[in-house]
Order: sequence, then C-alpha cells, then structure tokens
Amino acid sequence: MVGIGGMIGTLLRYTIMVTTSDMLVLWLENGIGSLVLGWLTGRAVATGKTASVLWTTGVLGSFTTFSTFSAEWFGLMQENSIGAIFYGLGMTLICFLAAAVGFKIGGGSK
Repeated sequence: MVGIGGMIGTLLRYTIMVTTSDMLVLWLENGIGSLVLGWLTGRAVATGKTASVLWTTGVLGSFTTFSTFSAEWFGLMQENSIGAIFYGLGMTLICFLAAAVGFKIGGGSK
C-alpha cells in the first residue's frame, strides 16, 4: 500500500512541478501536504481509527519533501542569510498552521 501511495504522491508532486512557478512548488507541496496530513490525523482522532499508510506514508510522504526544503534553505544561507531565515521560519510556520487547520477541519479538536 505504501508503494502504491508513493506512486500516486510522486505523480501529484510532478504535476505541481510542471504546472506551477518554481518559486511556489515547495510551498504548495508542503502546505497542501501538511493540511491533508492534519486532516487525516484529525479524522483519526475523531473516529478512533488510525490513518491509512497508503495516504500518510505513501501519498503524502512522496508528495511533500523535507529534504528539498532543507537543501533550498541551505542554498539560501550561502547567498542571503537573512532571507534564508525568513524562508525557513515562513515555511515552518505555514506548514504548522496548515496542519493545525487540517486537524481542526478533520474533527480532531472540538
């Protein structure tokens, strides 16, 4: 199931890569992935069931990317350390808020 989910997530990620500005790709992938993972987690808490590894580890694991985020962040640190700090903090904050909103929408907090 993880492998099937991984194929789906990779194809979704590629679709965003070829249809979106290079500057927005990582923000969209990680923001959408955080929102959906938050929602899945909220649903799991609300229903008492665990989220499927097809969706969590498979689809979302291959759709989002921490390693690319880290590499881009490191590259920015070489060029503009202040910009890199805002980039890293901004991405982290956006993903955290997206996960929190998804969790709330999924019914995880009443």
